[in-house]
Amino acid sequence: MHRRRVLLGVGGLVALAGCNDGYSDDGGEQEPDGEENGDEEIATFPAGFDENGVTDAGAAIAGHEAAIADRPVEGQTVIELTIPTDDGEDRVQQLSLTTRADGAGTEYSRIDLTESTAETYRDGDGLVYTRIDDGENVQYEADEIETPEAVSLGTFGPALAAADLELKDVSDDDPRRLTYSGSGVLDEDTTFGDVEDVETQIVVDEEGAFHSFSVTYTVPDGADVEASFEFTYDDVTVEEPDWLDEAKED
Repeated sequence: MHRRRVLLGVGGLVALAGCNDGYSDDGGEQEPDGEENGDEEIATFPAGFDENGVTDAGAAIAGHEAAIADRPVEGQTVIELTIPTDDGEDRVQQLSLTTRADGAGTEYSRIDLTESTAETYRDGDGLVYTRIDDGENVQYEADEIETPEAVSLGTFGPALAAADLELKDVSDDDPRRLTYSGSGVLDEDTTFGDVEDVETQIVVDEEGAFHSFSVTYTVPDGADVEASFEFTYDDVTVEEPDWLDEAKED
């Protein structure tokens, strides 16, 4: 069974911001089921959430991963770093990621950085083909490896733990989708530096699957960060990329 995470290979981008690894999580007790939000009664809060927001960031992210395990999923992610420079002009680095997985072991991802593109394709036998284009050269690799795991949703666990989230909306979907938003003060070292202020919005369904997640970090001595994740489920197909035959021959 492959781990069902939407993963971002952004080690080089993170390094540009002078980042260090770090993660912390805020625990808490889950409130009983059957809480009410206006006229809507929520039968079950997803793991790590209650009517007041996030009670346990680690449980919320683990609940998302469990809810989408072996499920067809497409993820769209954008991460933008605003990096101060010595000449006073901010430099912006952006990463965009598209990931598709059919739930049966076939996966495709494309990562667009400012000046380069990386694509990976995993077929049913677990072999991962990679195409890297830096604007001047194209190279291929083929390995029996896990998808590179530089930054995942877990990287933003501190934002879930620190933000004072409020339940803003409950949809009529089945399962219902809960929208939380809010801000907070993190004031700790993370992958992106010593973060102070955090703004977060998340849409999660009653089964724990995230449908969207956006985070803004204010980093006084580093790169300010804006990250957004969007997920769609089930009606997802994965096609072979047009460069696959060339990669196999290389």
